[in-house]
Amino acid sequence: MPKFFINNINTYIGDALFQELKPKVDAEGNVQDDGNLIFGTYIDKDSSAKPDGVSKMLKRSKPRLAMKFISDCDIIIYDVHSGNPKDVELALEAFKKYPAEEEKILILISSVAVWKNTPPNLVEVGLENLKKEGEGDEGDGDAE
Repeated sequence: MPKFFINNINTYIGDALFQELKPKVDAEGNVQDDGNLIFGTYIDKDSSAKPDGVSKMLKRSKPRLAMKFISDCDIIIYDVHSGNPKDVELALEAFKKYPAEEEKILILISSVAVWKNTPPNLVEVGLENLKKEGEGDEGDGDAE
């Protein structure tokens, strides 16, 4: 059962992710699948109240405890568009403090405007570079 951490679960994007990832329940209230374990934080408050389907809401006032839960998750999702980009530092610190034996996935969601001021890192490709790369491909094994 995968473990997810969703930062700022009470934002538009956080709620959309939660709705997609939460365990599915039928009309009688029975869980239809094993579901996912979901941990989260609220954008502007500490609260012990949690939505149905969330395993635990983590408190911003207890960053060390939050780091432990974050490090246990398989997929960590941060919406830096509606939240504080410094929140991501908490996840990075958690990875340093609690090194993982298995691979973790960190997903950062942002707006296109965030990347507008990022300097381009382009490599120009000219015809001379293409000719150098293709020089060894002259023979394909067919004799004429």
